[in-house]
Amino acid sequence: MLADQKNNIVKFSIDSVNQKLSLSVEAQDVGSGREAMPAQISGESLEIAFNVKYLIDGLKALSTSDIQMQMNTADSPVILTPLGGLKMTYLVMPVQIRA
Repeated sequence: MLADQKNNIVKFSIDSVNQKLSLSVEAQDVGSGREAMPAQISGESLEIAFNVKYLIDGLKALSTSDIQMQMNTADSPVILTPLGGLKMTYLVMPVQIRA
């Protein structure tokens, strides 16, 4: 994974109009990567970034492929919860995106 090299930041572009989630990472001297996927999105579009280590730790702990992410702004905590029977919550703080 590119984000594991030197840059540990993964950026999320949440597009509520097209119902699409795009993830991108830029690793200096290595390259960049971008992946997009359909998602069920309610609310406004948002750009948010995370330390990939903390995000992956939470996703591993939830151990399901269907995850709900609840967020308000690009600098407020995000709540991850699995969809289905497992009752668990994981809180992750975003990082500031520098332009």
